[in-house]
Amino acid sequence: MEIFLKDLEKDGLTIFKDIFNKEDMRSLNYACSTLRPKVGNVRDLGWCNHKDVDELEKTHSLLTDVDWCYHWAETPEDNQIISNGILPVIASICDKVFTGKEWGWQETNKYVMSNFNHDQGVAPHLDAPYLWPQKLDCQMVKYLDQGILSLTFMIPLTNFTIENGATAYVPGTHKYIWDTSIWNESKVTHQQFFRDNYIQPSVEVGGFACFYGNTMHSVMANKTNEVRRGIIYRAIRQDALDEMERIGLG
Repeated sequence: MEIFLKDLEKDGLTIFKDIFNKEDMRSLNYACSTLRPKVGNVRDLGWCNHKDVDELEKTHSLLTDVDWCYHWAETPEDNQIISNGILPVIASICDKVFTGKEWGWQETNKYVMSNFNHDQGVAPHLDAPYLWPQKLDCQMVKYLDQGILSLTFMIPLTNFTIENGATAYVPGTHKYIWDTSIWNESKVTHQQFFRDNYIQPSVEVGGFACFYGNTMHSVMANKTNEVRRGIIYRAIRQDALDEMERIGLG
């Protein structure tokens, strides 16, 4: 584990290999393929929030009649593979990364991502609590104690490859302090910077990606007819979680 954590500290991301039983992950993939989509992007309709998806469901079967580009579903809370296999492993990593400081899971970002054949272009971003699209002037990294504020885990349920849109990252960007108040105005600059510098590591079933929330990353084009599916959890330092509750952020 120490080698992986050194890579994480240096690059802002690391790829763990052969941690989980592959058959368990494939079984979990099948179970997750039946979950109700909660939010997502529908081809020719665009982004659909919770209410939009509820409306769609009145006239369509969400899993068979809707042409999704990608969607998110709620992570099952009672699945033994997750509870007894995945969560203890990634929680132990959080304990090491946050170096004795209290942390917790971001409850609104424990989800199953399903990415279908699409190319929506790159959308480089940071994770909470470093970037809030609904409140760009909230920059906790500038006033909370120094140190890592969040850690995101992406656990593939199918192999993540370049062809099917494995997440891409810009190594080292966790060392920057971003001015998120001008994030939207800087969109074109961020996109070009990302295209010039990203890497796109493959992640096989049984392993997972782990990255700091302030490492720039983006979903990429899925050029296959295979659904790329994975589970995402985000751990956030407790003082940032407390601040999120105070401000009313997710």
